[in-house]
Amino acid sequence: MRKLFISTAILAVSLCSLSAQNLDNILKDHYKASAQEKMTKVTSITTSGINTYVAMGMETGFTLYQSRPNKLRVEAEFQGSKIIQTFNGTTGWMYAPIMGINEPQEMGTEELKTILSQAEFESPLWDYKTKGKTLELLGETDDGSAHKIKVTSENGDELTICINKNTSLISKIISVQSVQGREAEVEVELKDYKDVKGIPTVHYMATKMEGQVANTIKMTSIEFDKKLDASLFEKPVIE
Repeated sequence: MRKLFISTAILAVSLCSLSAQNLDNILKDHYKASAQEKMTKVTSITTSGINTYVAMGMETGFTLYQSRPNKLRVEAEFQGSKIIQTFNGTTGWMYAPIMGINEPQEMGTEELKTILSQAEFESPLWDYKTKGKTLELLGETDDGSAHKIKVTSENGDELTICINKNTSLISKIISVQSVQGREAEVEVELKDYKDVKGIPTVHYMATKMEGQVANTIKMTSIEFDKKLDASLFEKPVIE
């Protein structure tokens, strides 16, 4: 019985070691394929595109400005009304008359959490230990096309990231979010990677909620290292 216990313990340790080794290899391939070393040298990203709300059959244009470290501005038009979100690295503001926000106001905790997730330049898997994240290899997707990696942040938030086996690029991000007062699975599909200054960059995203496509985003222009004025990320000035 003692021998069986020892053998089982050795097998468990071996399997954990093999899983960690497989994860390390997957991450190494992902970092190389997605040119993460190059991305660390990018100082700003300016993205323009079209956001389509499938259920409503509506399209809105948007421009997203990002600057290190963690600065962000989003400008969009919705039913002829302008929406602006800004984050200067510490404080975030929102201006959205269509939502009854007629003067720029500071964002709450949940809004800031969402905008912070958009402010990252690198892959959510890059330099994860420094960022206080832990990773776990869950296996493969049902169709066997991708590796599934569970990401747990320092505050306990969880994501499942799928890495395509052929390209080693992220093909899907799955999370559980609060939607209209209840928890729902949200799946973001990433497609149409195009080369921008030697870095594969997503040009199409589709968000599904409980299996139904809620919206799609098509990037029409992505520029790296464009000079952006610091005032862009402060409290919006409405004229």
